[in-house]
Amino acid sequence: MEQAVRSRPAVAPGRQEAGDDIALVDACAQGVPDAFRELLSRHRRSALTLAFQMLGNAEDAEDVAQEAFVRVFQAIPYFRRQASFSTWLYRIVTNLCLGRQRRRRPAMELEALPELASLEDTCRQVTEGLLARQVLGELSPALRAVLVLREQQGLSYREIAAALGVPVGTVRSRLSKARIAFRDRWRELAQGHGE
Repeated sequence: MEQAVRSRPAVAPGRQEAGDDIALVDACAQGVPDAFRELLSRHRRSALTLAFQMLGNAEDAEDVAQEAFVRVFQAIPYFRRQASFSTWLYRIVTNLCLGRQRRRRPAMELEALPELASLEDTCRQVTEGLLARQVLGELSPALRAVLVLREQQGLSYREIAAALGVPVGTVRSRLSKARIAFRDRWRELAQGHGE
């Protein structure tokens, strides 16, 4: 038994999770209800976080995340495995967010703030958070999507390309433009606020 354990190849945690996701997708396609619950449990938070970062509104983010999982549930028998499950989910969430943004501009809302050590820290964090949301909100949806997927979600260029359905070169170009636009606008606004 000890030798069997040692002879197993080591699998990186991300790869193991991706392999587990594929097994869950297969089980979902065969109609196993617990498999979908497990996929939902694993990926709900990241879908919700991505939607919130794209939309800036918790209620809209919740709606998008729910709609994304409804679409996943309906389309799971057709999942082609050209990308990982999480990349497929990110593409669905991103497309839903972009569609929602085209229909209307999101209202900014202030989320509950964590307790901080001092009032000064709280004020600075709130100001920076609001400033970041404002700057993100001013970027075009295409630039915002690539910036959020890279900087907030930590996706690779290849994963972003798969999530957005664009070539890797387009991801690189958009990311460069998004970073420059974000930095320049951040500086403008920060100077206007006396920072």
